[in-house]
Amino acid sequence: MLLVMWDILVANFQVARQTLGPLERLRPAFVEVPIDLDDEMAISILVCVVSLTPGSVSADLSADRRTLLVHALDVPDDAALIAEIKSRYEAPLKEVFPCSPT
Repeated sequence: MLLVMWDILVANFQVARQTLGPLERLRPAFVEVPIDLDDEMAISILVCVVSLTPGSVSADLSADRRTLLVHALDVPDDAALIAEIKSRYEAPLKEVFPCSPT
């Protein structure tokens, strides 16, 4: 919870700096984030956390609930965004909501 609150605070300042600066520097993008979560509550929390963090929004969840489409305001590297979402938000959720073996 503290991690998410910290990320929201930091993201507010980053988004303010980015939007007050030259807009042509922004690199908005849609990124497909693969999801390893099985629990519906865990997926819902992940979707909410991504949307609550300024500069990003959960745009769509695939029908099989395996891919989250995220729109971010500034994406210099798709892989880095995916890794950040998976390590900062999905990994702790996997500890709380264990996934069934596939």
